[in-house]
Amino acid sequence: MTEDSFQGFSKKTLPFLKNLAKNNDKVWFETHKQDYIDHVRTLLRLLVDALAPSMLKIDPGFDTDPKGVAVSRIHKDVRFSKDKSPYRVRQWIAFRHRTEDWQTRPTFYMGIGPDGCRYGMGFYQATPAVMKAVRARIQARPTEFLTAVKAMKKAGFLIQGDAYARPKIPDGLPTEMQEWFQRKTAYYIQELATDDAFYTKALVGKLKKGFQAAAPLYRFLAELSPI
Repeated sequence: MTEDSFQGFSKKTLPFLKNLAKNNDKVWFETHKQDYIDHVRTLLRLLVDALAPSMLKIDPGFDTDPKGVAVSRIHKDVRFSKDKSPYRVRQWIAFRHRTEDWQTRPTFYMGIGPDGCRYGMGFYQATPAVMKAVRARIQARPTEFLTAVKAMKKAGFLIQGDAYARPKIPDGLPTEMQEWFQRKTAYYIQELATDDAFYTKALVGKLKKGFQAAAPLYRFLAELSPI
């Protein structure tokens, strides 16, 4: 595949996911499986191929195999979930490091679902030790951190993540630094309009631009040794 293989999502992509949310059972899915392949899975794989060269410039260690972990699976693991619906109605691509401890490293991602599209960068589930190391680095290198966060905010990303009930925040920190002391884990996200560009290869350019804006903060976080 080439970078030009992705020509945008199909007009049937989001309707399929909306219908799956209403009919999340094996009988319906098997009847519409080819729609999933044609309008969701194949297009997500093509999008990974289109983004891979620019993402590998950010980090050569990314796993960019579109038939591997870079594209979500449709089947859910319901063994430990109260929700036993068998299929994921939200599908995603992710550029993460090829290591067993990838959950503790920052990741780039984009997801589509019945409610639209969003993308961003951050930790999937940082451990307390990782977040402690991140906070120490933020305090040790504040100028570098604030410059990277400023680029994120300028590009339209907002910080999210589960918050502590009683966070311990050192006195005198700027708001952008306080946000990382308030959260158990942290990631940046923004909604991506499902406008005309969503259905053309212009979407690739939008994602590249956003991911490039997030690259300095990614590198700031990714330089931390695995913990």
